[in-house]
Amino acid sequence: MRTKGNGKARVNIVTLGCSKNQVDSEELLTQLRGSGIDAVHESPRDDASVVVINTCGFIESAKQESIDTILRYVDAKAEGIVDKVYVTGCLSQRYKDDLQKEIPDVDAWFGTRDLSRLLKVLLINIYPAHQKKGG
Repeated sequence: MRTKGNGKARVNIVTLGCSKNQVDSEELLTQLRGSGIDAVHESPRDDASVVVINTCGFIESAKQESIDTILRYVDAKAEGIVDKVYVTGCLSQRYKDDLQKEIPDVDAWFGTRDLSRLLKVLLINIYPAHQKKGG
């Protein structure tokens, strides 16, 4: 995992949509920071090695904004600006199979109730010591 200036990987959480997504993103941010991970919310700079996009999928404009944001960060990944792109939230929950086919460069897709699984994946990928043998 590529690290930033302080020698640690940074996670940027990008939140789209409703206040529920905002709460979920803040909870994830708190848990990441509590685990010693350098995590930011809505960083205006592309200086994070990992990006988590919390999407909305209920109205057409929100779906499009979510897809545009995913594509932006997938392009940043292709350019070597970010290492990993993870997507969570309503859009991912509702359209995961289609999205996986259309945007295969996303590292993993998570539904609305997968916050603990997302956290585990982030911890394992950022700090492999968090991975338990046989688990």
